Amino acid sequence: MRNSRSCCLLPGADRTAALTFAERLRQKIAASPVEVEGKSLTTTVSVGITALRPQDSSVSEPLTRADSALYRTKLGGRNRVNCSE
Repeated sequence: MRNSRSCCLLPGADRTAALTFAERLRQKIAASPVEVEGKSLTTTVSVGITALRPQDSSVSEPLTRADSALYRTKLGGRNRVNCSE
């Protein structure tokens, strides 16, 4: 499943809490191999994070920022977490 994307909302979480959550999720996924046809497969996740801003007029704005953060994460080597500016 290359390049699949998901979105997770963390109501009430500040930047630090969101980064902590994403890093723990990343570590848990990397440490949890999946058995497929008798073979153990490891998987990783790259995460882009952003916060809602008062000036956001639609959901596309924070999603675009999160996607940009995700792209920068992948450029940095994948299996990482990155937060938008």
